[in-house]
Amino acid sequence: MTRLRFCLFAAVLCSLTVLGQSDLTSPKTSTIDVPLPSESTSLQPEIKTTTEGPTDSTDTTPAPTTAATPSPNPKPKPTSPPSPTPTPTTPAPTPAPGPLPPPQQGIWWYTDKSNMTCVLVQFAAQLNVTYTKVENASTSLAYVLLNVPPSAVVVDGSCNSTDQWLNISWPVSNATDTTFNNMVLIFHNNETTKTYSLQNLNVSLAAEVFPDASSKEPVELWHGVEWRTSLATSYRCAPPTQLNMTADITSVVATLTLSQLQEEAFRNSTNKAFSAARECGGGDVPDAVPIAVGCALGGLVVVVLVAYLVGRRRSAARGYLSM
Repeated sequence: MTRLRFCLFAAVLCSLTVLGQSDLTSPKTSTIDVPLPSESTSLQPEIKTTTEGPTDSTDTTPAPTTAATPSPNPKPKPTSPPSPTPTPTTPAPTPAPGPLPPPQQGIWWYTDKSNMTCVLVQFAAQLNVTYTKVENASTSLAYVLLNVPPSAVVVDGSCNSTDQWLNISWPVSNATDTTFNNMVLIFHNNETTKTYSLQNLNVSLAAEVFPDASSKEPVELWHGVEWRTSLATSYRCAPPTQLNMTADITSVVATLTLSQLQEEAFRNSTNKAFSAARECGGGDVPDAVPIAVGCALGGLVVVVLVAYLVGRRRSAARGYLSM
C-alpha cells in the first residue's frame, strides 16, 4: 500500500513537470496534500490552488475591461502663408506750403428779431501778420497770411439805433475745429450830419494761427474810423484797400487788405440788396476836396484884396502929383 502511494505521488510529480514545460499557461504554484496512512484509505486528495496569473481554463472568466475611447485629435486650423516683409521706404520730405491763393468774396448780414436786416457787408479779406517766433532758444520774425473764408458765419450782432455791429467767425484749420477766429465790424450813426461810418474793425486770432510764437495768447487787432457815408447809402470800393491794424502785443505788426468791398449799416429793409452806392474813387478822403476848394477861394480873396489896395494907393499918389 505504501508503494502504491509512492507511485501515485511520483506520477503526479511527473505530470506537473510535463505541464510546467508545456506552452499552456498554468498556475505557477500548486500544493497537494497527501493523506497519511492513518487517514481515510480513499484516494481523495484536497487540492488548494493559488493562481497568480491568467489561465486558459474555461472555468475562470476574466472580468471584461472597457478600453478608453481615445478623444479625436482636433482638426488642424488652416494656416495662411506668411505675408512678405515690406521693404522699408524712406518717407518723402513734406513739401513747402505753396503761395496763399487770393481771398474770395463773401457776403454777411445781421437780421434782428423783427426780421429787419440792419447791417449788410461783402468783401474779400486777407490778413498779413508779422510776429516773434522762438525756435531753439533763438528768436526771429515770422509772418502769417490768412484769408477770411466766404464760408464764415455771423454768430452775433446788433441793430441798435446808435451803434450797429456784426461778428463774423470761422474755424482756425477746418470745419470741425473748436477754435475760431473772429472779425467784428462796428458802425456808428451821426444823427447831426445824417451820416454813418465804420467806428471800429476788431480782429481776434487764435494762438494756434502762430506756430512757435513767443506768446501763447490770442492776438487782438483793431482799426479806427473809416468809410463815412450818408444814411440810406452804401459805400463801395472795388480796388484793394489796406488798413493798418494796431495789436495788443507790441511785437506784432498786421495789415488787413479788403477788396471788392461794399457795406451798408442802419438799413430799414427786410431785403438783402444794397442801396445806391458812393464810390471810393481815388481814395477814401471825402473832406479833402471841399477843404482844398475853400483854401483856394480864401487865397484868391486875399490876392484880390491886396491888388485892390495897391491900385488904390497908386491912384491917390497920381492925384497929388497932378495938383
